[in-house]
This record gives sequence, C-alpha cells and structure tokens, in this order.
Amino acid sequence: MTELRQNKLFGQNLLSYMVKITYSKVPSESTKRKGQWYPRMYIKSPNWEKAIKPTYRDILFFKRANTKGKQLQNKKSQQLLDAVIKELQEQYTGAEYQDGVKQSVSLKKQLEEMIDLKADKSESTINGYRNLKGALEGFCRDKGYSFTMDINRINLEFIDKYRIWLVNDKGYKGDTAHKYFSLLGGVLKKAKNYGRLYYNPFDGDIEYPKKSENKMVYLTGEEVQKMKYTPFKYEHIKNAFLFMCHTGIRQGDCCKLTWSDLPVIDGVTKLNVKTQKAKTDIYFKLPKVALDLLPKRMGDADKVFPNLKFESDTNERLRMWAYKSGVKKHITPHTARHTFAFWMLSVNNTPLYTVSKLLGHTNARTTEDSYGHLSTENLDEAMLKAFGD
Repeated sequence: MTELRQNKLFGQNLLSYMVKITYSKVPSESTKRKGQWYPRMYIKSPNWEKAIKPTYRDILFFKRANTKGKQLQNKKSQQLLDAVIKELQEQYTGAEYQDGVKQSVSLKKQLEEMIDLKADKSESTINGYRNLKGALEGFCRDKGYSFTMDINRINLEFIDKYRIWLVNDKGYKGDTAHKYFSLLGGVLKKAKNYGRLYYNPFDGDIEYPKKSENKMVYLTGEEVQKMKYTPFKYEHIKNAFLFMCHTGIRQGDCCKLTWSDLPVIDGVTKLNVKTQKAKTDIYFKLPKVALDLLPKRMGDADKVFPNLKFESDTNERLRMWAYKSGVKKHITPHTARHTFAFWMLSVNNTPLYTVSKLLGHTNARTTEDSYGHLSTENLDEAMLKAFGD
C-alpha cells in the first residue's frame, strides 16, 4: 500500500543529536476506518544500519475532518501523537542509543568509576565526586529518574532540571551548586571519551548555576606582621599559617610536608613538592622569613609541622588569633594562599606566568581567572619597552 510520507522533524535539538524522528501517514486498511490514517514513526541515526519504525494503529486521524466529532477525534489523536513524540525524544535524545556506543553503562556505574579514577588526586577532589554521587542519587529519587539508567538517557532536560534542583530544592548556594553541576559535566565528558556516551549536553551552550560573588580575603603585609607578633597559644598552627603566607602552598600540602620536601642544596634550603591537588611540581628557594618559621630539622620522613590539621576547630582558632591581633577579617587557611598571590601580583608586580609556577597551577589561565584582578603590572612601562616614546 502506498504510504503518504510527511517528513517532519520534531525539535531543533535533535539535529545536534543526529537522531532524526519523522512519521508517515499510513492509510487504514479497515473498511470500518475508511478515510482515516495512523502514524508510523521513522527513527534514524547515521550509526544504525536500519531505521526503527514503530507504528501506532490506535492513534487515528480523519483525512477530512468535516464534522465536529471528527475534529474532536483529530484533536485528541494529535495530543496522543505529541505524547508519543516526546517519549521517543526522551528515549533517543543523545543516543544512537545502545548500538551507537561502544558499551552501555549506567549513571551510577560511571560515577563510581569516576571516583576510582580520582584515587591519585587529593582527598578533597575525591570527596567532591563522592558528594556529586550522593547529590545525583537524591535528584533522581526526587524527580523520578532511575539512578541506574543508561547514561545516554541524560539529555538537556535532565541537565536543566538538575541545575534547578540544586539551587531551589536543595538550596545549595553559589559555588557549591556550581561545583556539583560542573562536576557532572566532567563525568559525562569522560564517558564520551571512553565511547560510552554519544552526546554530552555540556558540549552545547548550557546555563550554569551562578557562582558566588564573595570577595577574596587576603592579608596585607601590615596585617601579617600584626598576627606574627601577637602571642598565640597554638604555635604550630601560627607558624604553619605564616609559612603558607610566604610560600603559597595549599593547606593539604602543608599538612603533609616532610623534611625531604625541603632539601638543602649547597647550603640553600629549597621547597621541592609535588602538589597533592594538581600533581604539579613546585621548586624554589625558601626566603629567610619562611625559614625562620620552621621548627628544628628532623629526619627526611618526619613531618615539618607534626599533628597539623586544618579542621573546623583549627579554623576557629585562626580567626580568634586574627581578631586578637586586630585583623577584622574572616580568615581561613586558604587566606594564606590568597595573601601570597596578592603580595606577588599587587606588591611585587610579579608576572602572572611566574606566579602560576610558584602556586603550582597547571596553566597560567587558572591563575588569571583566580587572581588576574590583583595584577598591577605596569602597562605604561610595557608599552614603552615595546615601542618607545
């Protein structure tokens, strides 16, 4: 029987997903239903050898809707057809579904594997992915998704609902919502690189949760001096914090710092560490002001700052010390790293690229994004050097 084909593409997004959904108007063979037709869907992907062609004989349309009854049936049938189309879009969006990928994997499985892949990273990085797994499990439970669904079922609608859920339902603020959202993008990127995911919605132009606009807290030289000369009961915390201010190392690296990380070469003490977070190497001569903060040298395997931990009670002690010294700022251990960057860029006019190496960033773009606003490199001097008067 001749089919009256109507090429009709549903949803502009499907173009980018490479899954085309059209339907044909198939005339009914039934004498009782003469003059009516039903839809035969045509679902095609470049990665499939054959198209999928489900038919829906129970969704009937009149070719000539010349009565109110026929018009009402066509209206109801159109609603049913729209529902079918939406269901197919959700099923095949982003997928050549299982045939178009090398192997199928569930969202839960991919998250668990991502946690394993980060085993050589810092504990904070690993915990970030663990927290992401917990957040996504809660989202799926709240919104009726299966946490063990094929990862290819994740589409733009899922992503948008997840973003709104993080902010409105869970009440995560700024940076936390942004982190849990962007980490999912990393998980999907890895799945796509492994050939498990056909389409990653994060490859398109999507909306992220708004990041916090909290002002960066750093200390001026005068404030550091005030704290340095203010008595503090916890001497090891005081010295470690001031050491971080003068070296820029992260709190995790400071806690794990051993004397082997501070080799003495030709009478000069160097800082020689591989950062816990970025796995980058930091190597430079320690300034005297940092050397003066170190305790008596012990064995290479011994900790420089024994029993040092930056936990909630430690952070509270830091703030008490700052308040006692007259520094009215809400400081944290990371304030020391910001302080180092501030001194280098704003006070010493150190180039961003050099600061990125001192901080152990993997690239200068990270430094620019975080601290570029602090840079006071002399632009007039740069122009004079390049072109003269």
